[in-house]
Amino acid sequence: MRLFWAVTTMLAVANFAMAADDAVTNAFRVCKMIDNTGLFTAPCQVSSRRNAVMATIDLPSADARKACTQIAGVVSSKGFHFPGGNWTVQIKSPTSGDKSIAFCRLPK
Repeated sequence: MRLFWAVTTMLAVANFAMAADDAVTNAFRVCKMIDNTGLFTAPCQVSSRRNAVMATIDLPSADARKACTQIAGVVSSKGFHFPGGNWTVQIKSPTSGDKSIAFCRLPK
């Protein structure tokens, strides 16, 4: 639980410039934001084929869903948009393989 609060705090204070409305560019910006927290267990990845930002963190599913919602909220508050598809944040655990334990939609 303590790790979850650290994640949300780090994401809330992330500071970067407003982004252009290019989905892939914004996805890489989101990954950089996630990686800069230092709390995730593997580097964030972008899959333009799957329209996904994929992150790995060692949290229970319920906390991963909360973290995902927090990430989407920060992304929205920073003015990032993901036109041209249904982009998501997908959070995996170190033991879930390729399966997400949480996902949430990013703003169009």
